[in-house]
This record gives sequence, C-alpha cells and structure tokens, in this order.
Amino acid sequence: MEIMKGALLNVFGGTFFGNLLTAVCFGVLTIQISSYYHAFPNDGRPLKMVVGFLWALEGFQLACVTQSLYWWFVKNYHNPLALARATWEFAIYQISTVCASVTVQTFFAHRVYSLSANLYLGILVEVLVLLQFGFGAATAIRANILLSFELVVKECTWLVVTWLATQAVADIVIATCMCLLLRRRRTGFQKTDSIINRMALYTISTGLVTSILSCIVLVMFARDGFHFSVLTIGVPLGGFYSITMLANLHTRKSLLTRLATPTPLEIVSFSMKKRMRLNAAGSVGSNHRSTMVNVTRETVRDDMDVRPTKPSYLHPSSLFGER
Repeated sequence: MEIMKGALLNVFGGTFFGNLLTAVCFGVLTIQISSYYHAFPNDGRPLKMVVGFLWALEGFQLACVTQSLYWWFVKNYHNPLALARATWEFAIYQISTVCASVTVQTFFAHRVYSLSANLYLGILVEVLVLLQFGFGAATAIRANILLSFELVVKECTWLVVTWLATQAVADIVIATCMCLLLRRRRTGFQKTDSIINRMALYTISTGLVTSILSCIVLVMFARDGFHFSVLTIGVPLGGFYSITMLANLHTRKSLLTRLATPTPLEIVSFSMKKRMRLNAAGSVGSNHRSTMVNVTRETVRDDMDVRPTKPSYLHPSSLFGER
C-alpha cells in the first residue's frame, strides 16, 4: 500500500473528523463530570481526582490534535514534504488513548477484585491492563520517534495490532468477570435480582462499546494503514473510554432510586400497619371493651439492604478505600 496516495482524504480528513468527534466527546464528558460532582459529592477524593484527570487528558488531546491540524493546514499547506510527516502533537492522541484506557480498565479491575475478593483474579485482570498499556506506550513512543506515516505503517503495524488486541481482550475479560460475579450475587429477591440484572446489562454494554471500537480500528489499520475510518474512530477512542466510565458511575443514581422504590409486598405491608394503627386508635376512644391482640411482626430483609463486609458495587468510591 502506498501511504501517501490520497493522503489528504485518508490521513488529514480522518484526523479532522476524528478531532471533531473528540470535541463532541469532550463536551459530553464535561457535562457528565459536572453532573457527577453535583450528584455524588460524598464520593472519595481519589475517585474525584481520577474523574478530573480523565477530563484534563481529553482536553489536552483535543488541543494537541488541533495544533497538529493547524500546523498542516495553515503553516505548511504549501509544503508537500511537511504534509508527509506527522507531528509530536499528532502522536499525543495515542498516548492519551493509552492513559485513558488503562485508567478506566484499572478502575473496573478494582471492581472485579472487590466483588470477588480474589487477589489472583484481580492480578490477572490487571496484568492484561498493564500489558495493553505497555504495547500502547511502545507504539506511541515509536511513532513519536519516526514521525512518518509511511514508516509507522511499515515498522509499527505489529505493535498497533498487538496493542489494540490486548486492549479489546482486557475489555471483554473485565465485562465477563463482572457479569459472572454479579450473577453469583443473585439472592432470589425480585428487587435485588432486577437491580443485579440491570447492573450486568450496563457492564456488558459499556464493555462492548470500547472492545468493538478497538477491534474495528485493529482490523482496518492492519489492512489499510492510516485510513480515513481508522483515524476517525481511533483519534476519539480515549474519549469513549472516559464516557463509558462516567456513564457507569451515573447509573448508581437510577439503581439507588430503583432500590428505594417500594415493591407491591412492601406497599401491602405498609397499608396493613396503617389500618392496625387506625383500629387501635378507634378502640381506645370507644366505650366498648377492647381486646388485646398480640401482633408478631416478621421482617424479611433484602440482601441489598445489609451493609456488606466487602466494598459494595453500588458505592464505587469505596473501592478506593474511602466511604
């Protein structure tokens, strides 16, 4: 494949539209983070710092890729030799994608460990995360040294493919472990099981989004190099990771609301208690002989209402050691 054939369409066009999607992701992420800080003020400081780091990382990438487009289209539009070379700002998107993915995957790996209380399982998942981080960092460093689209395709294809493959595998393993662990926590109570099913659905959907995108970029880069579609999806890939993590954090609000909503059995129980109080009050005010009735109240407690001995999935701030 001749890398510079149709370069303006494939490389620069893909980077341009990818940067537009990055700007959209940055806007969505800004709204998510603002809403998160307002909705969950009691979350631990480490988790809040992680969320702020993801926002700063996405903003830094947006600024760097915009600068590289300015360098190509404004400063060197008349210089064909300059158009054939990448800039260090352009290589930043790979570094920011690696940092965002390893941050989000480490967060979910910590959840896997907290749900399973299995150190070996947590280490296994984290090894996959660090493995994709290593290949991704090597790809970004090598691309920053070469600064040539043609040389990157010739020399770094195996690095890019390995990085994206391990990244997708890590996403799939994390989603699978989370679903299996949540399934083990089914209690037989309708309310708890419905919440667990919803949590599993959220986990699958967020994990599949990033893994599918990684696989698409992997296949297209291995086949076409810096193609239009590769850069359109690859440039904002780190932003998609950040958005999925914030979306997962926001699901706690709907889950807690659903948990607080009374079931039909609880409503019937409340109505019976209210009727008993009214009958008791009426019997006190009447002149008829009152009858003493001993009522034994039996309470069925749902497992989700019991404070767990291990960090709870519904409170991810506790996964960082704080309540």
